[in-house]
Amino acid sequence: MMALLPLPKMEKPCTFQRNNYDDKKLGKDRNGISNLKIYKASLVDGEWTNIKELPFNDDNYSVGHPTLNKDETKLYFASDMPGGLGGSDIYYVDINKNNGYGMPQNAGNIINTKRNELFPFINTEDILFFSSDGHLGLGLLDIFATVYDEEGTLTDVVNLGIPVNSNKDDFSFFMNTDGITGYFASNRDGGVGDDDIYAYNRIPRLKLDGTVKDIINNTPVENAIVTLLDTDGNKIAYVETDKNGEYYINIDRDTDYLVTANKDGYPQYETSVTTKGLDDTIKSITANFEISPTQKQEEIIIDDLGPIYFNFDSAKIRKDDSDELARIVNLMVNKYPEMTITIESHTDSRGPSAYNDILSSKRARSTYDYLISKGVDPSRIIEYKGFGESQLVNDCDGTTPCSEAQHQLNRRTNFIIIKVK
Repeated sequence: MMALLPLPKMEKPCTFQRNNYDDKKLGKDRNGISNLKIYKASLVDGEWTNIKELPFNDDNYSVGHPTLNKDETKLYFASDMPGGLGGSDIYYVDINKNNGYGMPQNAGNIINTKRNELFPFINTEDILFFSSDGHLGLGLLDIFATVYDEEGTLTDVVNLGIPVNSNKDDFSFFMNTDGITGYFASNRDGGVGDDDIYAYNRIPRLKLDGTVKDIINNTPVENAIVTLLDTDGNKIAYVETDKNGEYYINIDRDTDYLVTANKDGYPQYETSVTTKGLDDTIKSITANFEISPTQKQEEIIIDDLGPIYFNFDSAKIRKDDSDELARIVNLMVNKYPEMTITIESHTDSRGPSAYNDILSSKRARSTYDYLISKGVDPSRIIEYKGFGESQLVNDCDGTTPCSEAQHQLNRRTNFIIIKVK
């Protein structure tokens, strides 16, 4: 049986495995066994030609079951070559830019055991699947998947469980690019013959995800409680948002839910979510929350907006800051028509101190004029003031070398929101 697999940067190439066969002769080791080898070939005018052995083959042990990682920089295979951890291990070789191969590397003891690991396969998400009779399983060969942490480091393997695995041999796992359908082989009871091919259609786990954001400060809300409830108001699960205001909860299909977001200092927000009628290929749905702080005695104190930045030795408003200024104008004109603010402008440390005082005042004035030109009532800007170089945000005070990007952080205008009725 041949298993064809494309290789990178060759004209319609493939790799495949077969018995140790060359020049019309079946090769055997010293014990009379013909081992597996991996070959590569090119498709020319509809015919496979230029068949060549890969350089890490050997007459005295098997090398087979080739599979490529996602970016086609590594070729994985199974082999019982000397120096492994058990009967057969998973190995990989690096593929160089010129399609040369590095030295075989054992995939390590998280994957390999003292027994047999075979039939590696890598899906479009770079998850390695393989069969093993050395890891804890349901019986004989079972199919396993690798598990990685947030940094992409291999941490564990997991048994795929029923119905993919059985108490017999389960192997040759393959997943289509949709991540849902695929095939595997098994000699389980109920088949037509000895080893049969089975198809599967995996319905992926569905999750609800989203963010909780403070609409006033345009910042994520950390440690907000997002609660999942049924339509009768019974609590099913809850999670806290992370530092980016993000959350996710695993949910069921064909179900209606209520979702609430709670945080001290904010009112409770609620939305409805349904998973009815979703296609089985959908893996997540989103529910975002934009929340405002609770108003106390008709006013609240909140954090700074902005900042916006200026070019060197300039008080001109930059196009790069138009989005932030538009947001401030929208909040003051439409969302909170009684909001009051102050404007504080600054410079970097370059240039005479007296000149920087004047420059920062010009920046404060140009910011003030811009907001007024966009419809903000002048009475709601309590003060606009320049502070020169007296309030640097970093150590760029002229005593240490600083990059332009570091100086840029000091050439700024901050918007201090005082009240929101």
